Amino acid sequence: MEKIEFENLLMACAELAAFFPDGLVYIGGIAVYLHARNAPSVEKYAETTHDADFYISMADMADLRDIEEVVPNRRLSKHQLIKRGFEFDIYTERQSRLIVPYDAVVAHSVDRSAFRIAGLEHLFVLKLEAYKDRRQSVKGEKDAKDLLRIAAVSMASKPGFDPNLALPYLRDDHLRLLPLVLKSPVAAVMAEGNAVVAKKLRSDFEKLMKKLI
Repeated sequence: MEKIEFENLLMACAELAAFFPDGLVYIGGIAVYLHARNAPSVEKYAETTHDADFYISMADMADLRDIEEVVPNRRLSKHQLIKRGFEFDIYTERQSRLIVPYDAVVAHSVDRSAFRIAGLEHLFVLKLEAYKDRRQSVKGEKDAKDLLRIAAVSMASKPGFDPNLALPYLRDDHLRLLPLVLKSPVAAVMAEGNAVVAKKLRSDFEKLMKKLI
């Protein structure tokens, strides 16, 4: 994505965040980007995205319908809207099927660059669930990269990754995926062939993995 195009997406995200500063939390790739962008030693791994996902309270969802054209996607238990030409997937409190409930995500969310985003632990769970469903696809490769990015940010930040926030939502089938992510080629891709950098990415992920299994 061109830099100016991504800046327009961030502007659209900022406009929504300003309307709902307490009840809207960004998740997905945009949240991973903001975590990485705000961790100096990991900033180089931040990857832009073409769309954005967010969790929203039921009260704010009612207000959102008044200011934006919101379209339901009942099959996937979410809604969608187009803003500034960008697609947003909307997951609503008590109505979505996301593996981590809204109340938990908002309680442990953090502020980054004027955005409220999911904490690393819950973001990791949501990304791992997405990877489980689409790991054989291009999107699955992006999910694997995001999991490595989350691990890198966790190891570079204080207080780091609290496994007690993630473990209540992880099942055995999630934990079995962790070694597959570790052994996948995505670390080398992110490191652009630099073996030392790839080794550090894998090491950070392995340290996080050991907290969970």
